[in-house]
Amino acid sequence: MNTPADHIAWVRTLIALSPVVAGHRIIRETVEETVAIYRYRVTLLDSSLLEMSERVAQRGTGVVVTKYSFHWQDSSGNLIARWDTAPHHLSLPTFPHHIHDGGEANIQPHAQVSIADVLVEIARRLQERR
Repeated sequence: MNTPADHIAWVRTLIALSPVVAGHRIIRETVEETVAIYRYRVTLLDSSLLEMSERVAQRGTGVVVTKYSFHWQDSSGNLIARWDTAPHHLSLPTFPHHIHDGGEANIQPHAQVSIADVLVEIARRLQERR
């Protein structure tokens, strides 16, 4: 991906091709020459929701993600997991990257993730539930 627009196109493709996605809605999408921001609401096959947002910026000949949040909740609104970069947990070795796993209070260090990583993890967890 060489531009912010390329990144947005890649994200849209991942959503369209994911076997766990039932549908999605664009909440916000801004694509400029050097920056792109999106927020999408994705409905998954089990009726859970994935609220996803990223800010990406042009850096040299490539694109870097400068901020993200992938918030997955069940159909009743209960948090399943949220991967994000909110700068609240300075003591984590992976700061600012972390996961709230199974609830807001269960904050764990986590490596940086992409939406591709998150969709694969969601598919794995949904498969385990069967």
